[in-house]
Amino acid sequence: MSVPYYIHAGARLRRILRQKEIVILHYAKKAGLTPQGLYRYFSQAVIKREKLEVLLDAVPITFTDFYHWNSLDENSLHQGELLLLYLAQHKIKVKQLADQLQLPVNEMYDWFDCTCFSEAELQQLYTGLLIAPAYFTDPQAGKPQINWEQAYLDKCMEVQQYVRKVNTLEKKMNAR
Repeated sequence: MSVPYYIHAGARLRRILRQKEIVILHYAKKAGLTPQGLYRYFSQAVIKREKLEVLLDAVPITFTDFYHWNSLDENSLHQGELLLLYLAQHKIKVKQLADQLQLPVNEMYDWFDCTCFSEAELQQLYTGLLIAPAYFTDPQAGKPQINWEQAYLDKCMEVQQYVRKVNTLEKKMNAR
């Protein structure tokens, strides 16, 4: 089976669970793991095939569906992911956007996890970035022919996981 781009397996699995609204605690038990053990898999770029098979059986989802997952194909739009796509397409950094919207960078990262923005958040985006309102209501607006947006979203999830690890380590260091 050929995959059209590099996939961060842990990030992809986490996004699938989030989109399917699967509770991590129940999923971890079903997969025979503790929640902490499951979170370790979320941070792994490569998961051994045997273990990935167990993890996917607990969803349930096939290898083919896993490798060709497209969260933007569903009817429910994930506006945080659409915002990530917009930033990638226009080469805007998260810090730039946070400064432009006068928000802390940590809060900006929280926006990327939002399935649906509030009216106030949408208004901030429309005025701050000059985004047409249709961008968040029409998934075809940011969709190229190849599924590169999914690869980018996987990479963003991977980066978010590293940011969380760094924040945790900084907290541990400051506590000493």
